[in-house]
Order: sequence, then C-alpha cells, then structure tokens
Amino acid sequence: MPFLPESIWRRRLASEKAELDASGESFSANSDLTQYDFTIRGAGLFLNSDGSVGKVGSHRVRVSLKREFPYAGGMDVVWLTPIFHPNIRSEDGKVCIHLLNAWAEGQTVASLVAGLRQLLANPNPQDPLNKEAAKFFIEHPDALSASALPPSQNKLTRPKIVFSS
Repeated sequence: MPFLPESIWRRRLASEKAELDASGESFSANSDLTQYDFTIRGAGLFLNSDGSVGKVGSHRVRVSLKREFPYAGGMDVVWLTPIFHPNIRSEDGKVCIHLLNAWAEGQTVASLVAGLRQLLANPNPQDPLNKEAAKFFIEHPDALSASALPPSQNKLTRPKIVFSS
C-alpha cells in the first residue's frame, strides 16, 4: 500500500480535523488526529435481547485513520452503538459502505461521515453484512419512518417498538 511522506500525512490529518471543526459535526479526536468518535443523529434500529426491534436516534461511530490514509484501505469504520442494520455487522460494528470500497485520496473524513448518515437513513438490504437485518428491512421497508413499527407478533418479523435515549 502507498504511504504519504510523514510530514505531508501529518498536514493531511490536520487538514481533516480543521474541515471537521468547520463542519459543525459532533466529534472528538485523539491527540495525534488518527481516531475520531462521531455522534450521528438519525433514526436507526437495534435488536433487544428478547428478539424485539427498537428504535434509537443517536449513534456513535469511530473512524480510525491508518498510516495508509488517505489511500484506499487507509481507514477503519466501526459503529459503536448497538444497531440492527443490513450494512452494519451487529457483532463488531463493521460497516459496509461503498465510499470505503471506492475511496479516493481526494475524499475527506467529513464526506465519509455524510455517507454514513446516508447509509443510516437508506439501508441497502440487497448488499448485506447482516442478513437477518436485510430480511427484516425487505419485509418492513418503512421501518425507519416516523410511524410506528408493526405490532409485535413474531419478535423478528413483527417487532414491538422500544424507544431508547
């Protein structure tokens, strides 16, 4: 994998942070600017221990920039908040997003966060990491709408609504 020279890489990291500061995103960064924790607001679902599906409106996501950044493969994205989403693996929070697979060095962390917000609002059950969530979203395409989820009968296919703050 390619690497930027150290001094240019450090300037790029500082530039990423400056862009995020100006964006108004809610985030924290470590001292060497290689790890960011973001708070993303938006409707999402999570799976309760009893198998029911609940709604959540605030999500924590970690973006780690590796030495290969800004080239493809130079970052890791992990969803920290429990989530039931076809494109996010529940076990470890791994995110499947086209932006990561098609990453170009001209893209920014701010554009990645915008893409994550889009992914949250527009799940893609046709390209899942979480097949159980994909099946649910195919059966309930409006599950993220403001209206209530269907009443609970079968805990997975007809979940009850549980709100979490």
